[in-house]
Amino acid sequence: MSTFITQIMLPISLAFMMLSIGLSTRVSDFIAIKGQKKAVVAGFLLQIVALPLLALLLILLFDIRGDYAVALLLVAACPGGVTSNAITYIFSGAVALSIVLTLLSSAIAPFSVPLITQWSLAHFLASDSTVQFSLVKTTLKLFALSIVPLLVGQIVQRLAPVWCAEKQALLRKLSGWWFLGLIVAMTLTHFPLLLTVVKEMGWLMLLLSIFSLQLGYWGARLLKLAYPLRLTLAVEVGVQNAGVGLFISATILNNQAMAMMLIAYGILMQIPVFTFAWLYRKRIARLQAKAISGT
Repeated sequence: MSTFITQIMLPISLAFMMLSIGLSTRVSDFIAIKGQKKAVVAGFLLQIVALPLLALLLILLFDIRGDYAVALLLVAACPGGVTSNAITYIFSGAVALSIVLTLLSSAIAPFSVPLITQWSLAHFLASDSTVQFSLVKTTLKLFALSIVPLLVGQIVQRLAPVWCAEKQALLRKLSGWWFLGLIVAMTLTHFPLLLTVVKEMGWLMLLLSIFSLQLGYWGARLLKLAYPLRLTLAVEVGVQNAGVGLFISATILNNQAMAMMLIAYGILMQIPVFTFAWLYRKRIARLQAKAISGT
């Protein structure tokens, strides 16, 4: 059952999620961010470059080793997902910017994630002769499961925009529930291991989530971006799509400890993400009310 989930259902789920992202990204989204080039570049670099460096800093600072070190870097290397788009929408961020950043990070992930994984395996698990990882094969597999569905989704979006607009909510729900079902199945199969991971590394995962939110926020603030853009970059950098990481950890490496860490992070990160977004929206509401009363 576990092999069926990790080797068949998980890759299909990843492809379905990427197809959903491609179908939901419209030309109007790119038009909407035409004047936000600085935010796009900043969000992309913060997510692809700065976030893995932040994870590496925490690993070195707290002397994390072995599977946990590789898994934490894998978490940080993962692209954003539809969850970040939904949170951005709920808390009145720049949804078009969030969607485009998700698309860009998902497009680069098949190349960046295997590179980071290969380096982390060589650095933290060099003595483990049982670890088998092929950079080329993994990149090709991720390309087939990520880039191809994204391109297919974009082509369908261009050819049938009305149909995509009508069905995108349904497709997102289907991909989301499918992925959630796989997470539940994997959790039930390895529940004792999940509890061990949370007990030993939960504090560090929460720390990474909190710092990643601050990384996105302060990066946007230093660039003097508008308030909705600051929230968007914070959420986009702070929310990771576990699908790519689970594919590498569970399907490619067959390492359940790493897979449980990605699942645990996906659960635990919701606490700081929603807390930050809620507090930030309340703060902006107070500032807006103060500005209105002062005029």
